[in-house]
Amino acid sequence: MNKYLKYLLVFISITGLAACVNMDHRRALFDAQLDVYKKNTIYNDVLLSTNKTLKNWISEDLEGIHILKDCKWKVDDAVFFNKKKDKCYLLLLIQDKSPKAELDYVYVLYGALEDQQWTIYFTGLSTMVFPRNKYSKEEKEPVSMATLSLLSREEILKKYYKANRHINDEYVNKAYTGDLKQKQALFLKKKHKR
Repeated sequence: MNKYLKYLLVFISITGLAACVNMDHRRALFDAQLDVYKKNTIYNDVLLSTNKTLKNWISEDLEGIHILKDCKWKVDDAVFFNKKKDKCYLLLLIQDKSPKAELDYVYVLYGALEDQQWTIYFTGLSTMVFPRNKYSKEEKEPVSMATLSLLSREEILKKYYKANRHINDEYVNKAYTGDLKQKQALFLKKKHKR
């Protein structure tokens, strides 16, 4: 085998291993941080507010949230706060109940402390899609909530910490824009059409 090819393969192997170790470190760091958050009033307030807001939107029959009536859903207990704990990302885990469903989802929600209350933003952020045939034992079996949680957390964790292991405030705060607020205002006006 060519000497350069050997070096390239060793480099690729080490790089791949470092990426896995890096994610393991990020996960461990976040899990420890989450244990601390769970004892904090702000953490519990944002989760309570998120669940209450989602249930209100469902009862108001808003068009964009109508999917939750046909799915099993759960707000993940991971909250990705900025350093001030006045803005955060949240994860809404969604399993489709349709027997023909091939996909499950995680919606990224945004929380912002506005006038001493949490405002939850439902639209304007990414949606993660998970094919059942890739993440479940059987093709039509829903992706487990635990798997949806793990995979979506890993996606957020890729940018959540800086190299120095501090929270990347720029990443958390950058989603809070005029565009996000406009999309939310439009979302709140649209009732489901029967």
